[in-house]
Order: sequence, then structure tokens, then C-alpha cells
Amino acid sequence: MKKSDLLFFKLTTYGNLFYHNVYSYYDEPIAFTALNDYGQVYFCYSLGLDDNGLFDEWLVVPISESNVNKLEQKDIPIIKAIKQKSDTKALLVKLCLETGQLKEDFVSISKLAYIFPKDDVYIHENVNYDGTRKHTHRIRFAKSTSSLIASINLDNASKAFSNFCRHFLNSFDIKSNFYHHDAVVGSFVYRVKASEIQTLQQKGHDILRKVSNIKDFFQALDNKKIDLRVARELFNTLLDSQLDVEFYDEESTQLIFSLNQKYILELIEEVDKRIGNYLDSTMVPQADNLDRIKKYLELTSNNKLVTADSLEVDPRQVSYYRDACRLLSLIHSYGKITPIGLKALNAETEIEFLEVIQRQFEETECGYIWMLDQGVSSMLEINEDTAADFLIDKCNGLSDSTSKRRAQTLKAWVKKFKHAS
Repeated sequence: MKKSDLLFFKLTTYGNLFYHNVYSYYDEPIAFTALNDYGQVYFCYSLGLDDNGLFDEWLVVPISESNVNKLEQKDIPIIKAIKQKSDTKALLVKLCLETGQLKEDFVSISKLAYIFPKDDVYIHENVNYDGTRKHTHRIRFAKSTSSLIASINLDNASKAFSNFCRHFLNSFDIKSNFYHHDAVVGSFVYRVKASEIQTLQQKGHDILRKVSNIKDFFQALDNKKIDLRVARELFNTLLDSQLDVEFYDEESTQLIFSLNQKYILELIEEVDKRIGNYLDSTMVPQADNLDRIKKYLELTSNNKLVTADSLEVDPRQVSYYRDACRLLSLIHSYGKITPIGLKALNAETEIEFLEVIQRQFEETECGYIWMLDQGVSSMLEINEDTAADFLIDKCNGLSDSTSKRRAQTLKAWVKKFKHAS
């Protein structure tokens, strides 16, 4: 939209005013903020036609960015944007419908004989008219005590919240991410921009609303739609900082869902019952060949770059073997070999090497839960043919077909362990 198309009024007092954010619309915007050529903000409110139907009357009130944020966060009602103080004066603008001429007069709002919104009337939409808005949602935090909140705690809570939403939506095949745009000065509000906004608004909001309903939340747990570790991280972050959180859609101003301290404690009890047996795709190896595990350790120990050529695999499989080494605690997260990795690498025989790998796998979530599910205490006792059914039944985030592919790694490892015993 061209800037000329956004022109509201050309005023002598405040200059050219252009539509910015619209809060109420009836054939045309009737309550909105406008910007002049210098970026100064004004709240504009339609008074309708005069008694004779000759003039279209408006109030134009300068408003601070702080009060705009309060208005848009529903911290103040509409009347507080119009009458900010008991003695507030506003510019009364009268547009002559016949000639198109404007008349401007400063008036005391308290003396105007008009019906204004009541104290309990808030905005119900927030449509960005000029296309300058970079965010789509607000994450709003509140503290249950009067103590201050460290900025690092707010940042961590915001990131944990966005991460939880992303994982939860992804479990329903909605690939929406949240990118932090900025924070509202003087508040505990973060403004974020969501990707895939149309899908998010059409489907994602209803999915996120399940979080606020304890029955829906538990059902999502049963259906493996919630990453327990991500949920636990969010809950811990909010509880440690004594924070409640609300998530709003900017345009509709609707509250999508919220989490308060009491509700979190109810949810966390059920999460903790399940987290001991929790398994997701990141915990399941997909590197079939244990000889290449050893080759990976050898290259790493010699400070050589691990490539598809040096490992003799397809390029995408390099990351599979790296992740398997990390899963087995054979290499650090930063890529260097660990003491247990050196022990495996320096094993004098293949049997000793496989014994180290077997012990390490038995101590991973995947290995331990699989043994627990089979009622055994060693990988040597497990039935490797149960691998696919185990992953299909227990692993979050894996489709049946992917579970069957990943099961090939588990079967190959167990067969190798058994052959060496």
C-alpha cells in the first residue's frame, strides 16, 4: 500500500497523519493510532457525525509509546487512551462533508457531551494497517512475587517457551518457528515473529490452546505429542523464576494459552511420572556399522577431519556416526574424544571394544528402556527382533516407517554384541 493511500488527515496542528494500527473498524477505521511524518504517535477516535449530519468529528490525542503498548496489551481500556489525565485536552477535528475542509480546535475532553467507552471496554483487534509491524505474537511474563526479574531469566524463559511451542506444533506437522523481534520497554513482554503464519493462525492456535486444558494436555502426553524434556525445561525455567506466561496473537489480541505456577505444578507431576521412560528420535542411534564407530574415533583421536571419504560413507551418514559417538559418550559435544572413547579405541581386541560399546549403549536411554521393556538386564539377553515394535511403541517423533529403519541399527548392534560374547 502506498503511503498516500494511508493518509488520514492533513492537519495544521500535527501535520500529515497516516493510519498505523487499527483497533476498531466500521466501514472504515474508527479507533486507531496514526503516525505523522516525524514518527510521532496519535490516538484517533471517531465521535461520529454531529447532530445536523454536516460534520464528521474526530478526537486526536498525542499518546506515548508506553501507553500504546499498554493499550495493545489490554493493560488500559480505550478510555485511558482518550482521557489520559483528568484534565486531558485533545484536538477536536471536524471534517465538513460538503466542502472537505477541516476545522481544528483544542478542547477539554471532560467537558465534551459525548458518550465515550466505559472503563471496562478494551480493544478487541490490532490490525497493522501500514505494514510496518515486524512481529506477529507477544509472549507476556508476570511474576508471582514483587521481587525483580533478572533479564537473563526472562531471556531464558522466552527461549524455552518458544522452543516448547515449536516442538509441540511440529508434532502436529505444523512447521512454525518463533523469531524474537524485540521486547516492550518497561514490561515483561517479548514480541516474536512466527513463520508459516497462515497455517499457525488457521490450525496452530487451536493446537496450542490444548496446553491450557489439563485434559487435553494429558491426552497429548498419551499420544506422544509432547517432548517431555522440552516441557520439563520450560516448567523448570518458569518455576525457578516464579514466572507465569501468556501467549497472545497480535492482530486478534486473543490469548492463545497461558501457564501459571499452580497449573504448572499440576502438569509437572504427570510429566515426571513419564520422563524416566521417555524416548525420542535424538536418543536412537542410526549408525549400523560399529567398525565405522571405531574409525570415527580413530580419526578424531588423530585430530583429523571426519569426512564422507575418510569414513567411506555417504555424506549425510557422517552426522549419523557423529551423533552415535556422542550418544555413547565416546566424544564430547565439541567433537573431541572422551576418556571412555579412548578406552574403546585402545581396546586390544574386537571383543574388548564391543564390550565397551555394549556397556555404553546399555546406559543410554534407548538401551536402558529397551532392556526394561523386555525385562532383561543385558543386551545379550534381548530379542533384537523386537526393535521395530519397541521404537514404534515407545519413541516420540518417529513414524512407523522411520522406526523400522532405525530398528536396523539396534538389531545390527545387538547381533554384533551376541556374536562377540
